[in-house]
Amino acid sequence: MATTKPSGLRFSESLSGYLSRGDDHWAAYEAGRAANLHARFWITVQVPDIQAFMADPEHEASLSGRLTVAGMGHSLPVEHGRIHLFCFRGEGKRLLYFLPFEHGDQRFLLQGEKRLSRPKGLEAWRQMTTLFAEVLQQADGEEALLYRGVLRISLPQVLLQVVSFRPLGTANPLRFLADYVRFVRFSSREMRR
Repeated sequence: MATTKPSGLRFSESLSGYLSRGDDHWAAYEAGRAANLHARFWITVQVPDIQAFMADPEHEASLSGRLTVAGMGHSLPVEHGRIHLFCFRGEGKRLLYFLPFEHGDQRFLLQGEKRLSRPKGLEAWRQMTTLFAEVLQQADGEEALLYRGVLRISLPQVLLQVVSFRPLGTANPLRFLADYVRFVRFSSREMRR
């Protein structure tokens, strides 16, 4: 009996906002906005095996793309990044982003989290479109916090994300549709849990 090759999907996402130094994400966002310290990233998330992804409690997927951080560089490549969708941390669910990048000969990590608390209505929209972000410098196994702030996804970017879904591992449109429906149902269910 032939085994079915895994299939999945990929999609794109773009967030932008402001980062600066500070102890609080929103205060750093406001300081960054006042100083025009803009940050933005464009990523493609790949879920090559939708069944394995949904069975994994961490719901981890790979990502790659580009990012811009004021004072550090424009359109820097992000490779071997990862995202955890709807995983538990502390008392709530999180969407965790890890975007490694290099500037000059130094390594950095933009990491962030979307914090969910069984949101409804406009609160669900706010939580799903708000990323609390930090930029860390990495050297000799140590990490030093450089900046923090908030990145957001706008309504036009959400619409672009919705139409960016593409199949992975299959050319069969019905199989892709089934994977897409599984992913959407999974996301909707996890937001409410």
